[in-house]
Amino acid sequence: METICISLGGSIISRRNGVNVSYIRKLLRVLKNNSRRYKFIITVGGGYASSLYVKTTRSIISNNSVLDQIGIAFTRINALIVKDLLTDIDLYPNVVTSLEELKMAASENEVVVMGGLLPGISTDAVAVLSCEVTNAKKLINVSKEAFVYDRPPSEPGAKRIPEMTHDQLINLAYKYDTRVAKSPFIFDLVASKLAKRGRISVYFINDDVNQLNLAIMGKKHNGTTVS
Repeated sequence: METICISLGGSIISRRNGVNVSYIRKLLRVLKNNSRRYKFIITVGGGYASSLYVKTTRSIISNNSVLDQIGIAFTRINALIVKDLLTDIDLYPNVVTSLEELKMAASENEVVVMGGLLPGISTDAVAVLSCEVTNAKKLINVSKEAFVYDRPPSEPGAKRIPEMTHDQLINLAYKYDTRVAKSPFIFDLVASKLAKRGRISVYFINDDVNQLNLAIMGKKHNGTTVS
């Protein structure tokens, strides 16, 4: 059975007004509809709550490793919420906290949920590493933006890139991934290099679960494909 990693950007799950329960319930339906053909590894980002705490503590805590640990804690809280709402499926009962645990959990369950792992390593990189550990060749990155752009999408003249190579993604990450907690680039440099190393195709989509379903099935979707 093929394994697919779904990387849920924190902005999809944790918002200013609280947890996005509606999306998680839609995600559950997608997982159930595809459970006979695929296994899923779901990594969850920190989102609004994480960003709020990291930004407000940066003025009193200068150690980036500590700030990263704060962010990781929030990713695991979000992962716990996602896991608890994924009912009536073959789900590993805990939030995975190491690659060794992931390998064991994925061998015995259809769905595994995890957050961050180590300071300096974003959940983007965790998602790619989870692909390598489970021999998955498809990573679906869910965020507010469906596309990778040639520059930050807020800048005038930013252009969508529907298809790109791993090297093109790496070059963009070199420009815009600052390697500090809550760096805004859509996919970080470490993750981009690991995806190339592992020959892992990355599909970028937004929070439209119809697009998620298309990406899972390998059909044309509204977003960027990196291969």
